Amino acid sequence: MKTKIAMLIALTVGLSALHAQSATAPASGSRTGSAQRAKPSTPLVVATLDANQDGVIDAAEINNASEALKSLDKNADGKLTGAELRRPRPARPASAATTTRGMQKRPSVEGSEAKRRN
Repeated sequence: MKTKIAMLIALTVGLSALHAQSATAPASGSRTGSAQRAKPSTPLVVATLDANQDGVIDAAEINNASEALKSLDKNADGKLTGAELRRPRPARPASAATTTRGMQKRPSVEGSEAKRRN
């Protein structure tokens, strides 16, 4: 009788722990906030043409397309190159840009063997 009670208590504690763990863990296949992929940005040409940023290029925006595309021509040569069509890379945060980790020298194999011998 005592073993049955002990077994029931152990099962209850184990199932409670599993239930608590599953309540706090994300469902399999779902992603947590930091693991979610960022929504891809709109291509630069489309974003340039879509003046009112409604996700649709309407007739008025099409009529203004040549002026809008000229704004992408950084060197004013009348041509849009791949470099001009790429979005600039986002700037690094100041804390990441200023802190650099130096390479740490690993102890040599010979030095560690000599220490073991002594």
